Amino acid sequence: MEFLKNHYEKLILGLTLLLLAAGAVVLVFQAGSVQAELDGYRKTIVESDGKRPAADDSKARRELLARVSRPPQTDFVNVHKVFNPDAWYVDTNGNLIAGTNVGVGRLVVQSITPQNLILWLESVGGTVGRESVKINAIRQFGRTVADQGKKQLSLSLTTTNAVNMLDNASKLQVFAREIGGSPDNPEVKLELIEPGKEPLKFTLSKAQGFTNVFEYIAFIVYPVESNFVWRAARKGQPLAFAGDTNIVVEITATNVVVRANSNDKATTVPLGPPPPAGARPK
Repeated sequence: MEFLKNHYEKLILGLTLLLLAAGAVVLVFQAGSVQAELDGYRKTIVESDGKRPAADDSKARRELLARVSRPPQTDFVNVHKVFNPDAWYVDTNGNLIAGTNVGVGRLVVQSITPQNLILWLESVGGTVGRESVKINAIRQFGRTVADQGKKQLSLSLTTTNAVNMLDNASKLQVFAREIGGSPDNPEVKLELIEPGKEPLKFTLSKAQGFTNVFEYIAFIVYPVESNFVWRAARKGQPLAFAGDTNIVVEITATNVVVRANSNDKATTVPLGPPPPAGARPK
C-alpha cells in the first residue's frame, strides 16, 4: 500500500501511455481499410470516365412496401375453419350430412303456377232501370275442388254485399257499376274489390272476358333427406324441415320467399335447380 501511495502518479501515467500506444496501433490498421475503401470510391466516381454507377435494384423493397401498405384480406367466412368450423348432421337414416348441405339453402322450387280468376258474361236481362247481369266465374285459387268449380252470380246496380261475394275465404267481391252497349252486344263495367288492395275496374262483353292472376302456388322440394315435398305451397303455409319451420311469406312468378321461425330471417328461393352444395342463400 505504501508503494501505491508513493508511486500512483507514475502508474497512471504509464497506463495512459499504454492506451495511447494501443490507439496508435489500431489507427494504423484502420488506415489501411479506409484507404482501400477510398480507392474503391475513387475508381467509381473519379476514374469512371463519366459513367454513372450501377443503380441499386430496389424492386424487391418496393414490392415489400406494397404488401405492407395493402395486406391481403383474410377470409373469415368460407375457408377459415377456426372461426367457421364445419358442422355435420345425422339424417333419419343415420347418414352424416355436411352442414353446408342442409337448411333453407337446399330448398328447390321446381315450378310456380298462377292461380287465376276467370270471369265471363252470361247474359244481361231485366227491365229498363232494373237491369240485371249474370256472370260466370272460375276460381282456380279455391282451396277445395268445389270452390274451384264454376260459379254464377246475378248482379244489378243495387245488389247487396252478400250477393256480390265471389270468394268467402279471401272476401273477394265483384260489383256491376254500369250496363251499356246494345241488346245484341251488351257491355258491363264491373269492379273487383279485395280487402287491402285498390279496386280493379274492367269490362265484360260477349266477346271480351276477364282473367286476373289472384295468387301463385309453388311446387317446393327439400331433397336432402326423406324427400320433403309441398306440391301446392301457398302464401302463409308452414314448411317444417331440418329442425326448423319456415313460413311462405310471398310467391311471385319467379321466386318464393320464406321466413324462419327460429331467427325471423327471410330467404328468397328462386325458381330453378338447387344451388351447389355450400352456396349460401340470399
